[in-house]
Amino acid sequence: MNFLTRLLRLVRLAVRYTADFWISNFVIARKVLSCRPDIHPGTITIPTRVESPAEILAMSNLISFTPGTLLLNVEAGKHLEVHTLDDRGPVGESITRQLEEPLLHVTRRDPRHD
Repeated sequence: MNFLTRLLRLVRLAVRYTADFWISNFVIARKVLSCRPDIHPGTITIPTRVESPAEILAMSNLISFTPGTLLLNVEAGKHLEVHTLDDRGPVGESITRQLEEPLLHVTRRDPRHD
């Protein structure tokens, strides 16, 4: 993969993350400031393919900087434990689809076969 392709993928990840970050801020603020907060905090375990120290660092920052989520534990190449403010939705699938997959497209030559 050439430098330009990797750079474009990184920009795409940054734009997607920024949009998701702001949406998360408004959703969490609405839930917390409501008269009857509709939250269900919990810990979820998500299978992961992040392995290198750089991938783990990037993934942990992306998760922990997102409002309503906090990375608790990582087993490289196996799973992530994430505390979430509301664990009833598809949080794990969302993290995999919107954070992990784009990150692996930036850090690896062929993320499907690594």
